[in-house]
Amino acid sequence: MSFWIDTHCHLDATEFSGDVAAVRARASANQVAHCVLPAVAVSNFDAVRTLAHQFSDSYALGIHPLCVPQAQDADLQALDAELALRKSDPRLVAVGEIGLDYFVPEMQSAEMRKRQEFFYRAQLKLARKHDLPIILHVRRSADKLLKHLRELVPPVGRWRGIAHAFNGSTQQAQAFIDL
Repeated sequence: MSFWIDTHCHLDATEFSGDVAAVRARASANQVAHCVLPAVAVSNFDAVRTLAHQFSDSYALGIHPLCVPQAQDADLQALDAELALRKSDPRLVAVGEIGLDYFVPEMQSAEMRKRQEFFYRAQLKLARKHDLPIILHVRRSADKLLKHLRELVPPVGRWRGIAHAFNGSTQQAQAFIDL
């Protein structure tokens, strides 16, 4: 019998409030044996952790690029502290969802791109520090994401993780795989 792992499931999203158990039950009925719940902001770290434990799933902690406009620099310290606190939690599997989004018009200004890159690089450094894989958000930003991955290679010599919402070329996909 085969089963699936959903590597990117925002069960904590408001669309599922009041229906999370039923959503997770339907996933299980369709052979989705495990889900990874990525955080998008400091404010939902507890929610993804709690849901992962409730349903025997996994979770990731990070600041999503679309949440960067509301994020504070102190959120990076909060992420670092939470990663350290949860280090022994076997359900914590990655830093994510992190990345760059150059698709949404509000995120395309030079100032917003710079801020996204600041948060992305800082979170890559935290993933290296805590020896965790990454869950990348990749929308019209593959080359820039790859640039930073190349500059911040972890001590083990390669990154581990998932590229989510990828819409790049075959060559870009191969570059992610190679890294």
